[in-house]
Amino acid sequence: MTGRPSREAIEIDDDASAMLAEQIGRVGETGGWINLTPGVPADVATESPRSLFSWLVGSNGPAAPMATWMPAASGADGPGQLGVLHARGRLNREGIAGLVSVPASWRCLGDHARRGLIFEVKATTDVEIADVMLAVVEELTTVPTTGRYLAEVFVRPG
Repeated sequence: MTGRPSREAIEIDDDASAMLAEQIGRVGETGGWINLTPGVPADVATESPRSLFSWLVGSNGPAAPMATWMPAASGADGPGQLGVLHARGRLNREGIAGLVSVPASWRCLGDHARRGLIFEVKATTDVEIADVMLAVVEELTTVPTTGRYLAEVFVRPG
């Protein structure tokens, strides 16, 4: 059966790693993906300030990053992917290597100013993916965060 994936928004605060890992397992079994963003105080602007140059060449990423987990297709042996949209522009090789939140064994497939980072994630645990997602959105944010998160879970129909 094919169709549009269903979307569920989940607010995460206490025991964030375990709650997110549970959702990662869920999309791994049914297909789909997860978007994760950190909570930002209501009085903080989430749009990055734009210079004339950035206005001319394209948009900056969001000041509050968004990490997206896409597991390998059901039954496939291939790796999953973690994408991260953020406002810091291209990080280049040194900047990517300097990310303390991403394991060095995860290969970076892309570093684009507008599309963000894409990592190839071979066999790992749901908890490790959850921990990396939580840490990378905090590491790459350019605004204060609340310690809460919003996970948008997209599940394909069975």
